[in-house]
Amino acid sequence: MGFWIFMFIITLLIPAALLLTWYLCPKFKTIHNASGYRTKRSMKNQDTWDFAQKYCARMSLYMFFPSLILTIAIMPTVINKSIDRIGWIGFGITIIQMISFVVIMISTEKALKNTFDESGNRV
Repeated sequence: MGFWIFMFIITLLIPAALLLTWYLCPKFKTIHNASGYRTKRSMKNQDTWDFAQKYCARMSLYMFFPSLILTIAIMPTVINKSIDRIGWIGFGITIIQMISFVVIMISTEKALKNTFDESGNRV
């Protein structure tokens, strides 16, 4: 039971990170290399930076719910299973949840590309 609780908490870390991203990204008002959604395209100018932070935050919230539901739906089904099965199921859930970050990056970059030209000016 202790390992199951540990894995349940671990599988909740990615939804927590998505929620934290949703909360923090819009608060980064100035362009810097330390935090926020930082890519070459998002750091062109202040307009692209603001757009990327808001878009990334919105996408993070959209990805939070499926990630959370995935954990809450699957982890209780392995509560009395072997440690190996709990570990592998938790690992699988985590890998699937990591796809959320890829989706966020791809969709934010696509939105930046559709909204701004290569110089960072709105289209």
